[in-house]
Amino acid sequence: MKKIFIDKEILDFDNPLSKNLIASLIKLSQKGFQLFSNLEDEKALLVISNEDIVVNQSEPSYDYLLSSNKNKIILDNKREFDSFKSAVTEICSRKISYERSTNETRIKLNINIDGNGTYDIKTGIGFFDHMLEQLSKHSNIDIFLSCKGDLNVDEHHTVEDVGIALGEAIKDALGNKLGIKRFGFFLPMDDSISACAIDLSGRSQLNYKVKFEREKIGELPTDLIEEFFKGFSLGSKSNIYIRAKGKNEHHKVEAMFKCFAKSLNEACSLDQRSERRLPTTKGLL
Repeated sequence: MKKIFIDKEILDFDNPLSKNLIASLIKLSQKGFQLFSNLEDEKALLVISNEDIVVNQSEPSYDYLLSSNKNKIILDNKREFDSFKSAVTEICSRKISYERSTNETRIKLNINIDGNGTYDIKTGIGFFDHMLEQLSKHSNIDIFLSCKGDLNVDEHHTVEDVGIALGEAIKDALGNKLGIKRFGFFLPMDDSISACAIDLSGRSQLNYKVKFEREKIGELPTDLIEEFFKGFSLGSKSNIYIRAKGKNEHHKVEAMFKCFAKSLNEACSLDQRSERRLPTTKGLL
């Protein structure tokens, strides 16, 4: 559970920056954030507690820090917002910036799960970029990704590490997973068809059965497609099931990525009937 410190000035009901204060605090609570403040005004604390909002006493460390000056709400002493409501909207958004560096690859990544499929992807492997663009477009997840890998050696590290990075970023952006649908899809493309199911279960497992007749499609070795999905499963801690058949190898791979995208879009979507409950009887994903 992530912790947010909210300065007492923001919890002043007379502060013009704090319009919709109660609704914003409720939104944070429903998203699973733990609220902290230095507020001592007993009347304000009573009003807040009457809405079943728990505001705790200050602690040494937090995930987010909200303060204010005369004109702006300030997040983590860096970003400024015109209102408490807009700052809360940003905190609750399912967006993330992510970087991953090893001796083989350097990856920079920005994603927005609640996007519209906007992308800018550069891995140095043309066909792989094309498949990741399909993933973004058909999952409605905005993906801005650059990867500088040791392509002078081969494509393996780039493909695998991009899978791990995307998986980890999506896992982190999902946060506590409250209200997500969690769970597949059949998708045809010309002569090919693919089936994919994903479970954002908190456990890594790939069940992959696809055969290729060609060693490469463009610059992408076909055996590395499995490594991408294996990396994604590892990074996102998810179960992934994939099957594909077809005559045209390009169509087969494209059907796989589109099918995976649709399955991921469904799993990350919020279930309006769940009332923001965690989709498991275990109490943890």
